[in-house]
Amino acid sequence: MKRIFKTVFSLIILSASAGRVNAVPMESRRFTPYFNMNLSQGGYLPTSGDFFTGANVNMNVGLLSKINENHQIFGLYSLGFAGEGFRFPDTQEFASKNLLHNFNAEYRWQINPAFRLRPGMAYGINYSRTAAGEIWGEGLYDSKSLGGQLAADYIFGMFGKNTTLSAQWLYRDIKFPNYTDILREFQGTDSNTELAGGLKDQTLNEISLSLYWSKFFGRARYNIINFKRDEVVGSNGLYNGDKQRDTNMVLSGGFEGSLWIFETSPEVSYALHHSNQNFLLFQSATDPSPKFAADYYNYSEAHLALPFFVNFTKKWALNLGLDYQFRSYSSRQPRDSYNQFTDGTQKNNMVSLTAGFRKKLNEVSAMTLTFTSVVATSNNHFERYLPYNYTGQSVSLGYQLTY
Repeated sequence: MKRIFKTVFSLIILSASAGRVNAVPMESRRFTPYFNMNLSQGGYLPTSGDFFTGANVNMNVGLLSKINENHQIFGLYSLGFAGEGFRFPDTQEFASKNLLHNFNAEYRWQINPAFRLRPGMAYGINYSRTAAGEIWGEGLYDSKSLGGQLAADYIFGMFGKNTTLSAQWLYRDIKFPNYTDILREFQGTDSNTELAGGLKDQTLNEISLSLYWSKFFGRARYNIINFKRDEVVGSNGLYNGDKQRDTNMVLSGGFEGSLWIFETSPEVSYALHHSNQNFLLFQSATDPSPKFAADYYNYSEAHLALPFFVNFTKKWALNLGLDYQFRSYSSRQPRDSYNQFTDGTQKNNMVSLTAGFRKKLNEVSAMTLTFTSVVATSNNHFERYLPYNYTGQSVSLGYQLTY
């Protein structure tokens, strides 16, 4: 963790210097650099559990190389670190950590003024720590991915505004080298028992369609995840030979706008997740007759983000925001505190209210101080492994740099 922040700090110094000194000369030649980073450190106080601290880092470093007017190559390295923090129910514990490295290379061919092709390759490494005893690089959910993409852009005008319509096909081959059998999870090897489902090596195919018009955007994504060795659990408690297959459909849209001293960038999304995997509810690792639950993982989810800024001066702004997430399972029954299924279907909610200040240090960087209040609720009351019902407060200090 210390190495991550030392590396990031060095990049901040170098990038800030480059932004002041070299940005114009670099862009006047055949190479255009890109750097974007968000870094934050916060303190969290939940109603269930002790006070803790966590950091988050999102950084993108890219370089656009112009071969000629119609041919370009874009390379991008992305670093993401999600430290301890509040989680949406059914996902992770507060103490979970994830470290992601992504490498992308994209070839851009401008066939004519209105049409562009973008084939590309990608490689990613994800390290995770879902338990305090896990070591970086040996996490149960560590993964590596390799794949590519083929995208096409159509640029045109609509109602007097610039418009881009993009279509993309994406493929990833994802491996989980440390993932163990489902039985070991039921025996207590990992705390995220609800996410168990066997070995997780998988392939992902995704198609998407995006429309950007002026300051508005809309996007539709559909992907299919085929598990290579993970079989579906039958009502007899045995694998039935069918391979697990998940699908996701996501619709999203939003815009960026400003009026006088106000600026906002709301976004809304709706997702449908379907899986043919079932679930066995064990009361103990040696339970001889677990309860069978079909279609346990199917759900719909809505997400609304409403950030809002009031610019008092050129440098200072008041930051207000609302973030709401709701998940409804189609078949999963909620559980009581004794780990017994109850009537109805499980529903999870999470509301986050934020308030704080942003100060622009210069044209490319800013600092933020944010207070967040979180309320997470669910009709599931079995919380031995994951938090479902809690409230919490957090204060974080952030730094942003973009050029």
